[in-house]
Amino acid sequence: MELVDIYRIKTFVVPEYVDAVVQGILSIDDLRVGNYKNVMWQSRDGMEQFVPGEEAVPAEGKAGEKTTLTSLRIEFSIPKDEAILRRVIEEGIYPNHPWDEPVIQVSEEREARKQH
Repeated sequence: MELVDIYRIKTFVVPEYVDAVVQGILSIDDLRVGNYKNVMWQSRDGMEQFVPGEEAVPAEGKAGEKTTLTSLRIEFSIPKDEAILRRVIEEGIYPNHPWDEPVIQVSEEREARKQH
């Protein structure tokens, strides 16, 4: 067993854009864990809410009005490498996500690897 330093990334997206966001992420990193690749988690049927500001360019909703939508969380880990992290966000998620300012959470963690 080995403990490895990783970035854990979470983002929230409406169902119709999940495949595009997932494929964008996988085009940057194959999300390998041991002998497996494309390892990620999707939590379904959450609710996302927001009120777009006057300067926002919302794909859903109107400026100044609360919008509530069904969304899901995509969560995955990558090696703790800032260059890969930036590419995953800037080239994998941003161009494939419908929101002009998607929520992307990044934390530094350690994961156990049975096989490295």
